[in-house]
Amino acid sequence: MTIIADATSLILLAKISILETFANRNDIVTSELVYKEVIKGKEKGRMDSMLTEKLVQENKLKVKTPNNDTKTSIEKLLNLKFGELEVVSLAHKTKSTILSDDKKCINAAKALSIDFMTSLDVIIALHRKNAITKEKAIESIDELESYGWYSKELIKIYRGKIK
Repeated sequence: MTIIADATSLILLAKISILETFANRNDIVTSELVYKEVIKGKEKGRMDSMLTEKLVQENKLKVKTPNNDTKTSIEKLLNLKFGELEVVSLAHKTKSTILSDDKKCINAAKALSIDFMTSLDVIIALHRKNAITKEKAIESIDELESYGWYSKELIKIYRGKIK
């Protein structure tokens, strides 16, 4: 399965130290615009930026350009811009799953009947496939909670999925 990742998800998964594990087990793609956005943090010494660049160099994360006609259609239909537009366009054209923690991107995926997953879903999937331990899964969810990206209720639901 090919997964098209947006900037937020790449950054969050890198920060909780599971991006590389996820990339080793899946075909991960992002757009040129998203890639440039993520590696901007390299100037500030951000580990997530350096890891993303390393994964691209190792061909574990591929960078692709979306079709302009597809982008134009989706932009008009859903009023998306920038990285979200490129991620949705790539996923729509290739029938791939979107990896996003961005509400606009997720809503666009729903509107276009594109499968999607969040960083929390990645944690659960990696744990269920024994790619990360129960302890690492809980630690990862705790870290995501500390970033304040998710509601307390959603964090509680995902903690409950770890057995």
